[in-house]
Amino acid sequence: MKKSPTAFRQMIQIENDQQDLQPLSELLEDWQQNDFAALDPGWQKLAGQPIEKPIQRAWVERPRGHSKTSDMALQLGWILLYGRPGLIGLAAAADSDQAALIRDALLRLANWNAEIFAPLDFQKEIVRNCENGNQLKIITSDVGSSYGVLPDFIICDELCHWTKPDLWYSLLSSAAKKPDCMLVVLTNAGVGRGWQWEIRELAQESDLWYFSSLDGPQAPWIREEWLDEQRIMLPDPVFRRLWLNQWQHSDGEFLTLAEVEVCRDESLSPQETGQPHCSYIAAIDYAEKHDLTVGVLLHWENNKLYVDRMDVRRPTPDHPTRVQWVDDWIANIAQNFHRVTFILDEYQMVGTIQRYESQYDVRRFNFAGGQGNHALAIALRRVILQRQIAWYPGCGQIEEATSRDDLETELASLLLKQNPSGRCRIDHYQDGVHHDDRSFALGAAVLHALDGNAAGEWLNIDHNAGLW
Repeated sequence: MKKSPTAFRQMIQIENDQQDLQPLSELLEDWQQNDFAALDPGWQKLAGQPIEKPIQRAWVERPRGHSKTSDMALQLGWILLYGRPGLIGLAAAADSDQAALIRDALLRLANWNAEIFAPLDFQKEIVRNCENGNQLKIITSDVGSSYGVLPDFIICDELCHWTKPDLWYSLLSSAAKKPDCMLVVLTNAGVGRGWQWEIRELAQESDLWYFSSLDGPQAPWIREEWLDEQRIMLPDPVFRRLWLNQWQHSDGEFLTLAEVEVCRDESLSPQETGQPHCSYIAAIDYAEKHDLTVGVLLHWENNKLYVDRMDVRRPTPDHPTRVQWVDDWIANIAQNFHRVTFILDEYQMVGTIQRYESQYDVRRFNFAGGQGNHALAIALRRVILQRQIAWYPGCGQIEEATSRDDLETELASLLLKQNPSGRCRIDHYQDGVHHDDRSFALGAAVLHALDGNAAGEWLNIDHNAGLW
């Protein structure tokens, strides 16, 4: 094992679908073996073995769910255990969630193969071999944390999700300072033709780089029913990027106008009072100066959600939206509707929450949080596509708007974006014209309604999973 990464992998056991330990060698696919075979000589050279002209730069591009991080953890485990003493490596990612995945993958290997991985000590941002001093440091987009370090190996995880190239430039220049330094890029297909695409093209053309791009889903553990669900529920550009590993020109649209308009019910109208037999959910997205403030009210009836009203306030430079608008809206809803649960932003509206949580049923929601917004995006898209929600004509229309500007047009203008850890969020064009506030308010109300209703079982939200 000390001499050969191949022999090391033959000794490793991993957990299979039945949660039993099974030899890794029985589970590896040809495309995994090919990538290992190309990179092994570079790791062996770094470990101090006399390898002539190994590949020390690699671009490994695979669809989602194809073991990029787990396969890299195997390589990192070998170099940490058997590399020459004192090696320092960096694993870089766009955010802390993604950065933690490599460490977690290494830790899983250690748990399954305790005797082999016994020398490794796992801390939050570092994995260290207590016997030979080799270590792996976990860093994110803090460029300052990478300058001044002379790493022996560098892993750039999900490079296509890095928002700026600064960290890449820093790591690339660091890799050039040590002749045996290994530099490996792991990524899914990306969006656009920016700096990541240029790096990809250079890697593909260079004799110094190993370039591997897997064409579509090939892993046997990716079940066809998963892909069918993904194909239906994801916008086509997002599905093609994540699962077919095809680069896209732009982010996917969240929904089309046609998909949204089918939820309009011409028989409905905004409600001023509630029905005694109904319980209601109200959500508020507040912004003082630049964005819309939205209050939305809905209820369950016959296993379907109905939007009772959506009130929108748009600020002007001279007339920002005061918190008093929110107070008045809450008081009006509480007075005229029965059994109302209010969903409020736990950061922007902490004062309002503290004022009202002793009077009403008030629930806190982090409108800016990644995990909450992932579930919100899933919930909102699914209830619309499956026509489990209905609203009245002109719902969310801004009264002073000179053209159509309502919930439907906003939903149809949204983008669906995904961060490196797999969580999705809705966003809007940053042009000063488009908004996403009506959608966030509606999504927060929908998410709470589904979580608190038996009908939420069909939604099957996994708040921690990257898959839809």
